[in-house]
Amino acid sequence: MAGKDLMKATDWLAEFALYLRTERGLLESSVRAYAEALHHYLDFLATRGIAPTEAGTDVVVAYLAWLQSRHLSPATISHRLTVVRLFHRFLVREGFCAHDPTLHLPSPKQPQKLPQFLSVTEARELLERLKALSDEKPSPLLLRDYAMLELLYATGLRVGELVTLRMDGVNLETGFVRVMGKGGKERLVPLGRAAKEALQRYLAEGRSQLDRGKGNPTLFLSRRGKGLRKETVIRLVVRYTQTLLGRRLSPHKLRHTFATHLLLGGADLRSIQELLGHSRITTTQRYTHIVTPQLRATYHAAHPRARHRLPR
Repeated sequence: MAGKDLMKATDWLAEFALYLRTERGLLESSVRAYAEALHHYLDFLATRGIAPTEAGTDVVVAYLAWLQSRHLSPATISHRLTVVRLFHRFLVREGFCAHDPTLHLPSPKQPQKLPQFLSVTEARELLERLKALSDEKPSPLLLRDYAMLELLYATGLRVGELVTLRMDGVNLETGFVRVMGKGGKERLVPLGRAAKEALQRYLAEGRSQLDRGKGNPTLFLSRRGKGLRKETVIRLVVRYTQTLLGRRLSPHKLRHTFATHLLLGGADLRSIQELLGHSRITTTQRYTHIVTPQLRATYHAAHPRARHRLPR
C-alpha cells in the first residue's frame, strides 16, 4: 500500500470500504452508501489541497457549512457527518494520523419527523378490501399477500423480519410467532384472531402450491417457491395501499400503525418496546407525540380536577 501522503481518494475509499466490511460488519448496500458520502468529503478536501490526515476541526466545520450552502436536508447533512466521523476514527485507529478533528464536534440538530400511520378506519378498510379480493379470487399469491399484511399490522414486524420468518417459528395453536430481530435478538410476538385466520388459510390453501414439495422452511414464498425478497414485500404493500386506499405506504408505515394503535388502545410503552424489538425506550417514545391530543382529551374527560369546576 502506498504511503499515507501519497494515497489517492480511490485508495482511501478502498481502505475505508474494507474496514466497514471486515471490522464493522456492514451490509454491502450500507458500504456503498458510506463510500458515496465519503467520496463527497474527499472531493471537498482535494479541491482545497488538504490531505485527509491533515484535516482539522475547522476544515470539517467548513465542509458542513458548504453542505448547508447547497441546501441539503438536515438528514443528509447528518448522515454525511456520521460518515466523516467514522472515517476520521478509522484513520486514528489504523495509525494514519494521531488526531480526530470530529471528536468534540456537535451533531447538527434535526427536526424529528413524526411517523406516518393509518387510522383505525383506514387499516380496517385496507385489510377488509384485501380479504374480499382473496375471497373472490383465492389464488395462492392473494392468500399469501393478505396473510402478510394482516401479520404486519398484527405484529409490527420489520419487513426484514417478515421475510425471514420460518414455518417452525409460527405457532397458530398458541398464537405466537418467533421473530429474529436486529442483532440476532429473538422475541415472541402474539397474533390476533384475524392474522391467525389469514395465516391458517394461506397455509391450508396457498403455500403448498407455491412450495411444490420442495420443503422450503421459509413461511412466505414467491411464485417460484423461494423466500421473498424485502424489495418484493415493499413493492406489494405500496401497490395495495395505493390501489385500495389511494395512499402509497411502505411496510414500515404498517409498523408505525401497529405501535400507534396499541398506544391509543392503552398499551404501555414498555410493552410496545418489547413487541417492536426496540433496544431503547427513547425510540418507542416518539409515538407519544402522535397520541398526545387524544391523551389530553382522555385526561380532561376522566380526571375529576380537570373537568368542569367542582360545586362549592
